[in-house]
Order: sequence, then structure tokens, then C-alpha cells
Amino acid sequence: MKNYRVLSKVSLAICLCGIILSIINSFTGIINSSIQISGTVIVISIFLVAGVATMLLENERIKKKK
Repeated sequence: MKNYRVLSKVSLAICLCGIILSIINSFTGIINSSIQISGTVIVISIFLVAGVATMLLENERIKKKK
């Protein structure tokens, strides 16, 4: 993580916050009470895919740089 670009760090932080907010919303319904569990699972999986893709791309960039 130390060698990641700032934009990648921000992207990972947004993904982490999105996952946390999705989990909180699924239990409490504070943000949107009409979202079902299946929608929550879809949102969490999308944030996970985005985070993993960001990490893979950054690791590939670091390998090419060396």
C-alpha cells in the first residue's frame, strides 16, 4: 500500500466505506429502508470487485516499474 498512487488509495477507501455503509444499512435501514438483502449483496460484491481490481492493477504497475 505504501507505493500505491493517491487515486488508488482514495478508491480503496471509498470501496471500504461503501462496504461498511452497505452492511450498516442492511441491519438498520438508516440510508434506504427499501433496499432488500439481495441488493445489499450486489452492492457489497461490486465494491469488493472494484477494490480487488484496484489492488491487482497497482501491484502490476509496481512490478513493471521495477
